[in-house]
Amino acid sequence: MAVFPGGFGTMDEVFEVLTLMQTGKASIIPIVLVETDQTPYWRRWDTFIRSTLADQRLIDGEDPSFYRIVDTVDDAVRELTTFYRVFHSSRIVADDFVFRLNRPLTDADLAELQRRFDDILKGRVDQAPGPVPQESNEYPDKPRLIVPFNRSSYARLRQLIDFVNSR
Repeated sequence: MAVFPGGFGTMDEVFEVLTLMQTGKASIIPIVLVETDQTPYWRRWDTFIRSTLADQRLIDGEDPSFYRIVDTVDDAVRELTTFYRVFHSSRIVADDFVFRLNRPLTDADLAELQRRFDDILKGRVDQAPGPVPQESNEYPDKPRLIVPFNRSSYARLRQLIDFVNSR
């Protein structure tokens, strides 16, 4: 989702998507806020988010991880495509988040992921070469990362996706 400066409707749309992702009611998608001129529209907005909402603990301090602020359309395209570099999609299967990947992670990557994100995990992460039984053979060519997510911070889950994409 690429968003450009706008009025109340734009703010409503951005906050609606952020709220749905923050509460786990919508899939995590990339949100790119694009500055369009010399006036820092989204950076001022971000200052409010961090210095008011996060500082007063009205949102989790990690929640700004859901979005990126960029200065050019090329930067926006790069952010959107990077989000799907390794990560493909996800779904909830029983108590786990199952991430479909464009390629499997190494054992070292899994160990690092376990260490970095232990605060949101209910157990050990695992991988599967293809769909888990509950997926009805969706995307059969995609390896799976099985994440026993404790559903405590969806923003940390976004950070986990960023970690996966950095591998």
